[in-house]
Amino acid sequence: MAKPGLVKTDLDTLTFRINGLAMQTHNELKAGHAEKFYQRRLAELCKDAGLAVEIEKRVEVWIGDKQIGYLILDLWAEETLVVECKSFPHSLGTDEIGQVLTYLAATGNAIGMLYNFGRKSLEYKRILAPKDVQDWQASLYRYIHKSPEMKLPPLIGKDRFASVPPIRFKSVEGKRIYVEIPSPTGAAIRLSASRQPSVPKSAYENSGVSIDAGNHAVDLMKDVVKSTYTPSVLSGLGSFGGLFDVSALKAFDHPVLVASTDGVGTKVKLAASIGRYRGIGHDIVNHCINDILVQGARPLFFMDYFATSKLTPEVTADVVTGMAEACKESGVALLGGETAEMPGVYQPNEFDVAGTIVGVVERDDILPRNNLQAGDVLIGLASSGPHTNGYSLIRKVFSDIPLETVFPELKISLADALLAPHRSYYSILQPVLPHIKALAHITGGGFIENIPRVLTENLDAEIHLPSWTPPPLWKLIQSEGHIATDEMYRVFNMGIGMVIIVDQTKASEIQNLIPEQTFIIGNLVKGEKKVRLIA
Repeated sequence: MAKPGLVKTDLDTLTFRINGLAMQTHNELKAGHAEKFYQRRLAELCKDAGLAVEIEKRVEVWIGDKQIGYLILDLWAEETLVVECKSFPHSLGTDEIGQVLTYLAATGNAIGMLYNFGRKSLEYKRILAPKDVQDWQASLYRYIHKSPEMKLPPLIGKDRFASVPPIRFKSVEGKRIYVEIPSPTGAAIRLSASRQPSVPKSAYENSGVSIDAGNHAVDLMKDVVKSTYTPSVLSGLGSFGGLFDVSALKAFDHPVLVASTDGVGTKVKLAASIGRYRGIGHDIVNHCINDILVQGARPLFFMDYFATSKLTPEVTADVVTGMAEACKESGVALLGGETAEMPGVYQPNEFDVAGTIVGVVERDDILPRNNLQAGDVLIGLASSGPHTNGYSLIRKVFSDIPLETVFPELKISLADALLAPHRSYYSILQPVLPHIKALAHITGGGFIENIPRVLTENLDAEIHLPSWTPPPLWKLIQSEGHIATDEMYRVFNMGIGMVIIVDQTKASEIQNLIPEQTFIIGNLVKGEKKVRLIA
């Protein structure tokens, strides 16, 4: 016999099932990720369970015949349940509850589920729809997404809701329904959901390119981009070209600008496959910083290029946020960039990232110096992982192995090991640049191709392989891929991301000046501008 109060309605059953799937999501991913990763995994589990779920459902907000903005629901399950996902280290509060109340009023749904995946244990709340319009109308003003030309009615005085005209909602997708919600003045606020878009898409949007999505992406990233601006940045976000005041270069006797352009390669495919995007932003910035650092340059500003099949504003903003974070760490201004939506060039869910950096160096301090000689010592600095090179081979090696796999020798997931952001060496090497003869960034081409780029025609570099122990990842890649040792050192950095060449009498001094473990990995000998691997 069922106990009183435990008889479940269909909606109760739905919330019960989604609660279980939310718990599974949290158990799988744990805390520490951006909310969209939990959102997407929960959506996947719902679909696997046979539930109809719509991701990032857009609900238009209208006053009369004018659209004033829209709301975005994380998940809309079975066209009856609002699901909102958060990832906060702190407990859910009234703001988050108000957001769900707004969505309930906008959809006419009776119940909403609010989840916080950002804590050690899953936090969740079951929220009932508001009975009075005044319970949610202020929240509407907080959570509405609006274009600059969209103006909301004023909320003025004690009876601030009295002057608000009737508001109605239209869902871009969904069956037609009408819900009457009493307003403070007795007027009706009508919910209208139609399976046909209320406003036809533009021809450009029908071709696969959304200007609105681009604008939304800019809106999401603008604050973090501005946080990188130095006093030399004269232009604002959205200008046709970035303006950078170079008057500070007057302090140089003979300033030389150094520029470099690069990309991240197929590492983006791994990142996209598991929804980790921010690290890619760090990758491209730090790679470019290191490329001009080897010539002794101080980075001034960075410009990015982000191209994709279909623009997802949150993904774009996440990548650019990573760029901004990396720029701030090295004192670089994120001066501008380009976001391109090209459905005819990229496959669905594909994207690419590239960047250009400009720095400055005193002419007399340009590296490599002209005093390299036999006997000079090579010092290696550790990498954080594969950085941004060799991922076509890496993806082939692990094509049949799930990225969440934790190998005992790695002690972390394969995804964590492979997607570790490319590190920048600028902050730790800048103080010792006057004592360095040459630097070699170990990127595509590994040791074999990169070290000769800084050698003179009559010198070889001998690399003593026993002088350091490559991290376990490299042994795993080699064994799983059946790759020859010589090829490993020609493709990958093998745990050494930057090589310093110094006079042998200064090697110990320079090692002491660098605030991390370093390795003497070899020396220069007479030769023909080649690298010799010494086992």
